[in-house]
Amino acid sequence: MKKKDFAVFSFILAVGALLAYLWLSPSGHPVAPVAAFKDLHGKQFTLAELKGRPVIVNFWATTCPGCVKEIPILIQMADKYAAQQLQIIGVSMNYDPESQVREMVKQKKMNYTIVLDSSGELARTFNNVTLTPTTFFINKQGQIIKHKLGEMSHNEMENNIQQIML
Repeated sequence: MKKKDFAVFSFILAVGALLAYLWLSPSGHPVAPVAAFKDLHGKQFTLAELKGRPVIVNFWATTCPGCVKEIPILIQMADKYAAQQLQIIGVSMNYDPESQVREMVKQKKMNYTIVLDSSGELARTFNNVTLTPTTFFINKQGQIIKHKLGEMSHNEMENNIQQIML
């Protein structure tokens, strides 16, 4: 093979390899962290066990007005998407007393999974969450599709859920 033919062949091979990589590479969304939860009823589970289901992880506090305002929306979404196996996990911050969290869950009739982050480990695991509400939308493949700091409207919540249902 002549030098010129070899150079052209090498160039075509390199371009083909690059295109194959781009075509087959992951979507670019970060993978959700390895996280273990324990709900208010003592049930333990991991995020890895939920792979194949769309998941929302919502860090909240009982003293956060925006968080409290989001609760009815999360309740509604839990009902609306139960058949599609949407898993909503409300993670109360480490400064929230357990009794206060339990009282709010009862008072607001929160129908989704609530976990206590007493040690702050979950907040650290999810990139050092310090402000509430902070919400992570995780698709069925276990990738974080959206990370939102701050309160969401009904429409914004609905749009983000649609993205993780795919």
